[in-house]
Amino acid sequence: MWNSRRILREIADADLRQRILRAFWRYADATTKAVATAQLAKALHFRDETIRKMSAEKKSELLASRIGAAEFEQTLETALMQFHTHEANEMMAAFLDRWGIPHVNGSIETEDYTPPSAEVVRSAVDELRERFDLRNIALYLASAGLLMGEEWQKATWPVVEEILHHREDGGDGESPSSPSSLW
Repeated sequence: MWNSRRILREIADADLRQRILRAFWRYADATTKAVATAQLAKALHFRDETIRKMSAEKKSELLASRIGAAEFEQTLETALMQFHTHEANEMMAAFLDRWGIPHVNGSIETEDYTPPSAEVVRSAVDELRERFDLRNIALYLASAGLLMGEEWQKATWPVVEEILHHREDGGDGESPSSPSSLW
């Protein structure tokens, strides 16, 4: 079972995690950012105003420090959505095109489509892995399963597990020498 906290801990490295969290502060609506600000202030025993005045970079660092906290799950889900729709939309569009799902610049604008099967997802990964970073592909597929519901989970999460298992084996059945060698 993937949730936003697990996705950010196990798939995203520190740099990617910061990009995702900065996307939250850059693109989320004012109400969502206000809720996150209040959550951070409460968790860190700061005043709301202190958090509000911080740079997006600093707020991203503070949010990263709370990745293990369940109360930030919705905020982190929003961060994943904002990152993908604003900064990873080229990759999303490539996958959606491959699956024949109508979209506008990577964003699905209709409910009249059939989610892909695990086999179709696997085939798209094989086709697009030379074009896009495998970590970003795993991040997208895990996030799609999380944000798009049960049918997407059934199609994408097994492929994410395969990608991670393959990477952990070093792709050749051998264990990697360090966590950074996963990617």
